[in-house]
Amino acid sequence: MTQRTSDQRSWSNPLRWSREQIIGLWMTIPAVALVAGIYLYPAIRTVILSMSEFDLVTLEVERFVGFENFIRLFQSPSFLEILTRTVYFGLMIVALTTVLAFLVALLLNERFIGRTVLRVAVLLPWAIPPVVAGVLFGQLFHAEIGFVNAILFRLGLIDRYQVWLSDPNIALHVIIMLEVWRALPFMILFFLAGLQSLPHDVFEAAAIDGAGILSRIRHVLLPLVTPIALPLMIIQFIWAMKAFDSIFVLTRGGPGRATMTLNYYVYQQGFQNFDLGPAAAAAYVLLAVTLVVVVTIMIIQRILAKRGL
Repeated sequence: MTQRTSDQRSWSNPLRWSREQIIGLWMTIPAVALVAGIYLYPAIRTVILSMSEFDLVTLEVERFVGFENFIRLFQSPSFLEILTRTVYFGLMIVALTTVLAFLVALLLNERFIGRTVLRVAVLLPWAIPPVVAGVLFGQLFHAEIGFVNAILFRLGLIDRYQVWLSDPNIALHVIIMLEVWRALPFMILFFLAGLQSLPHDVFEAAAIDGAGILSRIRHVLLPLVTPIALPLMIIQFIWAMKAFDSIFVLTRGGPGRATMTLNYYVYQQGFQNFDLGPAAAAAYVLLAVTLVVVVTIMIIQRILAKRGL
């Protein structure tokens, strides 16, 4: 205790720093400078761009416009549609991935022949690069040679081949399917690790008391797994907000703007239309949306923790 107090005092008074402490401080400067250069400078620069008009010829800010770029965005019906679609896109991915990963983890937690092979197989989507996964789904839903058209036609569920990615509603959900497929291995691993760490005597006691399988899942398993699920949902939502490769490869935001999310909108405005002011403003709207959802999930987590769930 005395040693810890003396160390705290030495750090609080720079005049009493030892030679090792000074060397350690100097050694952290390159890392701090690197982090500042990679994260802090672009963040500050983006704030400036979001409140200004930028001249691509001189690469200088022409004039500051305050919140005009943000106001123009929220006055645009198409942007509000993209904003709503982005939230729907993220929440659907989180919900589907969480439910499917939990069910698969429950299966993999049981003992059966071939369990090891199946555990390895579920990791394969995680090993496939995003662009390759996008090309794979593009071939699956291809209008002429796609496997989905072929199998549905053979089963008699469709009378002619469909152009899936030209349908606004179907195209968006194909991208959601792709993102869920890619995210499943990550969540399955954590759910499986959580299930294997749970105390078995609790389930045995519930079974002895006459609780059925559904009752045990609802009243015993879900409360124990919830502290694992909520942080995973936060991570998955953040990843969903960053989705770009799958949209770029499959639809480029089309048909029309039916599959355009905020992340792709920022790319289109900044690197196709070269309108950096609205692009930077949209990027901060995306950040705000992400923070709102993440904070909401964290509040739900605290409420459940206080209730003992």
